[in-house]
Amino acid sequence: MISVDDYGAKANDGRDDTKAFEKAWNEACSSGDVLVVPKAKIYHLKPITFSGPCQPNTAFRVYGTIRAWPDISAYGKERLLWIMFQNLTNLRVDGGGIINGNGRKWWQNSCKTNESLPCRHAPTAVTFYGCNNLKVTNLRFKNAQQMHVRFQRCNNVTASNLILRAPGNSPNTDGIHVTGTQNIIISNSSIGTGDDCISIVSGSENVRVIDVTCGPGHGISIGSLGAGNSRANVSNVLVNRATIRGTTNGVRIKTWQVYIQYTKLLTLLLKTAIQLTHIN
Repeated sequence: MISVDDYGAKANDGRDDTKAFEKAWNEACSSGDVLVVPKAKIYHLKPITFSGPCQPNTAFRVYGTIRAWPDISAYGKERLLWIMFQNLTNLRVDGGGIINGNGRKWWQNSCKTNESLPCRHAPTAVTFYGCNNLKVTNLRFKNAQQMHVRFQRCNNVTASNLILRAPGNSPNTDGIHVTGTQNIIISNSSIGTGDDCISIVSGSENVRVIDVTCGPGHGISIGSLGAGNSRANVSNVLVNRATIRGTTNGVRIKTWQVYIQYTKLLTLLLKTAIQLTHIN
């Protein structure tokens, strides 16, 4: 196991630990080892990407807390990402720790909170991009700058035993966002945020949502789809044994226009046996 402390991380003093995490990751990736974020410590990170390919058995284990760097200027002009895992196969991310987006300053600077401000992007807290055979389990995500967790262009994903939390009035803080991803199971998790608990958008297929508790938030959504008269394709979605409480919607499909042509009809969802408890 490779501890970030061994590469110069200085927890609990508010200093930037990004370089130490980069060095520890490079060693873990090249050797097929486990990067460890120690328990009972708080580490601060600026935007960072953990890239592959890596040697087999590489893993990322969070026992302590990772907190986002508070200065908005550190995120650059596009401001889309905080933590990204990219082009990785057989990665395991777990440990029982906390990933904290430190999002309050971002929410206060959102046009949805203050209409006098310009509308600008805020980072997704954690993005998994182009990952295959991925397992993300036993973690807590809180107070994302915008979306909490995004699975983008991934295949064969297990996301389980997760807790995602942000205030119900925090803008655009979707819990789990699935885009262009195939064969994903989201299970045994609790999600309560200021937007969709789970959002599923174009290019996603074979999505299973099982034993998930949702609320507060906007419910579980397919979409939005079809912006700018574009084609959208989502297929084979199952929501089973969900408890939805204190949300603005249950399970829904969101589209930008009345008539959209789909390669595979989204109403397959409505023909699937959904066991859903919707508690107002």
